[in-house]
Amino acid sequence: MRIRLGVVLLIAAVHLAGCSSAEDGRSSPPVPVTNHTVTLAWAPNHEKGVNTTGGGYHVSISGQATINVPYASGTSAPASAVTTLQTGTYTVTVTAFAALDAQGGSAGSLSAPSQSLIVNVP
Repeated sequence: MRIRLGVVLLIAAVHLAGCSSAEDGRSSPPVPVTNHTVTLAWAPNHEKGVNTTGGGYHVSISGQATINVPYASGTSAPASAVTTLQTGTYTVTVTAFAALDAQGGSAGSLSAPSQSLIVNVP
């Protein structure tokens, strides 16, 4: 089984607790570094190995620990992840994984990473 990842990052939604800007021509004070909840979603991979026990996705965010999004009982692995990020710019990729390799052995399979998405968190 070869895993072909059709993962395309679709959404990077940042929930903000309030924004303002100077409208009278004065410069604004520096924006403080704050934490924001970010939801990342992607087109799901429909291969059986990804959507069974031992399968799922790894979400890589530059400068952060990889988020493991494993398959849990149901019809398919979740195709989104919620995380908290500080103000900044991040590069995000998603990789699908399965417990079985192409020959049906237990060595596992890993897809190529998705195209990178740049996420700007205000």
